Amino acid sequence: MSEGTRFCSYCDQPITQEQPGTPVVKISISAGGARLWLHNKCPKRPAFVRRTPS
Repeated sequence: MSEGTRFCSYCDQPITQEQPGTPVVKISISAGGARLWLHNKCPKRPAFVRRTPS
């Protein structure tokens, strides 16, 4: 697999110096072992929701 441009898994925009990203810990087996990347501040990333049992 080539080390070309990396793309965010949520918004499909490239990971750049202006919009840095980090690799996700899990590795996609269906993608041949490629690491999935996410922007550090992705606009489409879902908000953290804490659910507590009632």
